[in-house]
Amino acid sequence: MQKSSASLIAILATLFFSLTYSNQIFAEENTNDPKIKFLEKKLLEIIPTYKFDKIRKSPIGNIYEIVYGGEIIYITDDARFIIESGNLQEIIKNDEQNGYYFKNITELSAAEGRKNLLNSIPDSKLFVYGKSEKYFINVITDIDCPYCRKFHKDIQKYVDNGIKVRYLVFSVKTSTKKRVISAWCAKDRNNAFTLLKEEKSIDKQICKNPIEEHQKLISSIGVSSTPSMFLADGSLIEGYLSPEEVIQMIKN
Repeated sequence: MQKSSASLIAILATLFFSLTYSNQIFAEENTNDPKIKFLEKKLLEIIPTYKFDKIRKSPIGNIYEIVYGGEIIYITDDARFIIESGNLQEIIKNDEQNGYYFKNITELSAAEGRKNLLNSIPDSKLFVYGKSEKYFINVITDIDCPYCRKFHKDIQKYVDNGIKVRYLVFSVKTSTKKRVISAWCAKDRNNAFTLLKEEKSIDKQICKNPIEEHQKLISSIGVSSTPSMFLADGSLIEGYLSPEEVIQMIKN
């Protein structure tokens, strides 16, 4: 049976009152929450230039929301950790500089995982330039990527500075994969691969190869762009950097 207009109005009025009352209680709870006052003061100390709209309690016990426009950052009630863009970061005081810095715990864990994955594949299954055992870099590359070609033009600078470059090749398209396999099967593997980087043709060849293994490992690491460079500890360097910048990072 359809309810009368009067009954419907009464229901809506009750619902509106309930929601308004609940919001008032929530607002009062936030206003009277001493943790919010503490966090407001602490944030001004940690990030003086950060202008947030408000801080409010989250549904999780010791977690608060920092609201900035449409952006949300989470912070623990003791101001020791924040969660931003899916990354858990520890807030650490730097007494020497009288300031704070952030240690990305999520990235450190991810780097350890990447390191283990990359160490699981030996040089014998990669395109390798240089022979150093002390310094090396793992690079996810693509023969059709302009910045990957730019990186490869500098390959000799890395080798001359005692740094080994280990290439995993991203090749999803069948035509690209066939060319990469041809380079792998060539008598002079590195020269053939360099020719591909220079957009030159090489003889078509086929043999037993690890290129599909490259794809699985790249997928496991979760690479979203090329070139992606990984230091020995698994740290990620995205995009192109000059050889001088990368070499300094590797040796420091």
